[in-house]
Amino acid sequence: MRKIDVHAHLGQWWFPMPGTGTVDSLLRLCERYDIEYVLTSSTHAIAYDMRAGNAELAEAVAAHQPILGYCYCNAKFLEESCQEMDTYLPLDGFVGVKIHASYSACATGDPRMYDLIAEVARRTSLLKIHSGGAEIARHLAAHATAHPNLNIIIAHALGGDYQTAADLAAEHGNLYLDFCSSGAYRGKIEYAISTCGVQQVVFGSDMDLLDPAFTLGMFESADLTDQQRRAIYYDNAARLLGLGAQA
Repeated sequence: MRKIDVHAHLGQWWFPMPGTGTVDSLLRLCERYDIEYVLTSSTHAIAYDMRAGNAELAEAVAAHQPILGYCYCNAKFLEESCQEMDTYLPLDGFVGVKIHASYSACATGDPRMYDLIAEVARRTSLLKIHSGGAEIARHLAAHATAHPNLNIIIAHALGGDYQTAADLAAEHGNLYLDFCSSGAYRGKIEYAISTCGVQQVVFGSDMDLLDPAFTLGMFESADLTDQQRRAIYYDNAARLLGLGAQA
């Protein structure tokens, strides 16, 4: 079954993981798991240098069709983030923006985050956010309400707080859940689908920090129909990207 992976990274993390962090690694995993498109942000941009990382990712996006790009933005640097969005979002292959509240040390509820997300909403319809800080649910709800035309993918579905994430998605049709994580939590996929519906669940793997097999195992072991898996693996993300549904 074809897949669109909405959560991947290009670049080496600080963990001892030989053979990872490269374009070749991403392409190899895409081929192994029948992933047609992989929505990718730059590890270098997230953890070290926003501008250098986005530029490196742009080269990979231009050269390799399966790789689609998130322009990474940092709420502490609003002017520079706007410049980055204006540089990369018009390019073919860039599909949205990635924000990481924890690594930027700027919480989901920080006023600077509100300012940044308003600028994101002016430029694109897709945001993937790794939330952090206090009262995350309240602030995600506020962002979703303020920007109804901005589709927001909640990275990791808030991890162990997946029930809150599913409840939020049930209340806000522009919130989507990506379940990649280092903890499987039996039953969370079924809970999300029964709470917010299958149409707001998307497939993300966190490759190549994690092998896609880990997240795929959660979906394959869940009590889902083939139609539900097709929606999660491909059709929901295709809709967000303006692509056709899987035949």
